[in-house]
Amino acid sequence: MSTPIRVLIVDDSNYVRLVLKRMLSQARGIEVVGLATDGLEAVHMAARLKPDVITLDVEMPRLNGLEVLRRVLPRNPIPVVMLSSLTQQGAAVTLEALELGAVDFMGKPGSAGVPDLKSVERQLIARIRGAAKARVLTATPKRPVLQKMPALPRTRSARNPVILIAASTGGPHTLAELLSALPANLPASLAITQHMPPAFTEALAARLDRGSSLTVQQAAAGDVLEAGTALLAPGDYHMIIGPHGIVHLSQEPPVCGVRPAANPMMISAATNLRCPLVALILTGMGSDGAEGAVAVKQAGGTVIAQDEHTSVIYGMPRAAADTGSCDHIAALYDIPALLVQVVSKLVQMRQPVLSAQGG
Repeated sequence: MSTPIRVLIVDDSNYVRLVLKRMLSQARGIEVVGLATDGLEAVHMAARLKPDVITLDVEMPRLNGLEVLRRVLPRNPIPVVMLSSLTQQGAAVTLEALELGAVDFMGKPGSAGVPDLKSVERQLIARIRGAAKARVLTATPKRPVLQKMPALPRTRSARNPVILIAASTGGPHTLAELLSALPANLPASLAITQHMPPAFTEALAARLDRGSSLTVQQAAAGDVLEAGTALLAPGDYHMIIGPHGIVHLSQEPPVCGVRPAANPMMISAATNLRCPLVALILTGMGSDGAEGAVAVKQAGGTVIAQDEHTSVIYGMPRAAADTGSCDHIAALYDIPALLVQVVSKLVQMRQPVLSAQGG
């Protein structure tokens, strides 16, 4: 019999602690080893119990969830799943927690925007099992730092390359590092699908925009892909790329269990666009993006997957690699330079054709 996943539950609400304990105690292969009532107790229990996963509340007496992360993770890189309200305010704090090293988050039972308890139970168990496999990537001197890429010669063309990015668990921090290293005048447009609920994608887009030379914004229906701009799929909507790079939003059923999903974005781009395409599959659970990567490859595009060593969870990149469609499997800190190289080559290849057509 395999060793159970040992979980420490941290929440100042007695109701939430009991609900989470009941949910996890009934799940096969999961054992609740401790219940902490505040942040300070959580720090001591994490050091003593050394759990495999921690579920962590944000607002608590004595020490809040962010301070717990700052104290625990540098010494004990334990996967942490944040429990948050699915609101704009909750999104901002949760994104900061993900930057500090938490690997995932979910809605807190009883808070606004959170579905029924049965749905919470399914999500909780899935996230605990996923987190137990996650690599906790905190900022340390040993971790290579992404360098800012040099500026590229400016080009103006409706047929510049389009970079299609898929990300899930571990994605917010990974996207922040990636986009901050790309030059502002990158002659390519970016379309990003990150698995997140509505309030969170808006907050994530704003956070990514502040840290990047590119313009990053949440996509809206009718937006057009433009060089130097990254559009982020809004929560609960698939981002469909139509002819001429016009964005459509769809509430068709979830794909790979999620909405937004990267597959519809990539497949629609491969079907409707006539410009060079680059698919980039980043860290995340599941297999979303694999089918889209195949579509991009069949359309003559380039496919890149993040490597296992720098992925928080090597699920989506592995699924893409297993299709045989990947041209490159690269570490996160090598991907910005690789994207610049690929885009530069694609632009140079297009120039004679565009000149012959009158540009």
